Amino acid sequence: MVASLRAQNQGKSAKFPRKKIPDYLVREVIDGIPFYYRGFKQVLNKTKTLEEIMSDSGLQHFLKLFLYDLLKDGLDRKKYRVGAGELGLHPNLKSNMGLDVTVFDRTVLTPDKISRKFVEVPPKFVIEVDVNVELPDLDGDIFQEYIFPKINRLFSFGTEKVVWIFTKSRKVLSAIPNETWQLFDWEKDVELFEGVSMNLAKYIEIEGFNLDI
Repeated sequence: MVASLRAQNQGKSAKFPRKKIPDYLVREVIDGIPFYYRGFKQVLNKTKTLEEIMSDSGLQHFLKLFLYDLLKDGLDRKKYRVGAGELGLHPNLKSNMGLDVTVFDRTVLTPDKISRKFVEVPPKFVIEVDVNVELPDLDGDIFQEYIFPKINRLFSFGTEKVVWIFTKSRKVLSAIPNETWQLFDWEKDVELFEGVSMNLAKYIEIEGFNLDI
């Protein structure tokens, strides 16, 4: 059954107590607040390497490719630029984000705005796969302190829709500014952007991915 999430659940992220964590472990910064790679504590205690925590899982990698292919094949490529990977976005002076799958209007992301630097114009549509940051505070609320603020920052920048996939709970969050946010089971057909839809459960079943390990 589809559940609803109200926009009023969105809030500003709480400021964390300052800790001596190296800058190389920062994955994103949103409105001046750093967010660290999931597993950064294992890097600090030397039970994992930086490379281990920076990489996607096999499931995350192939979900991104699947979603990229759906959008690439379903949208007008003369109108939109579709990308997948880890796009760097710089929406304001205090924010640097990483985005998984993006759709840009070609009239906004013109060739002269694509360089060796982070992109500085808003995507129309964004898909995020899982949460690859970890809060320093064990009692922190990842939705209130990271997910909602990131979505809100994208909306403030001009993004028209965000879809966030959670592979562990097998849920899909669909968010549009000033509308009720919706939470779907991933067995449902979920519209992504301009008539392009996905069904993650069917894709995973066809591919035969093992989600038990």
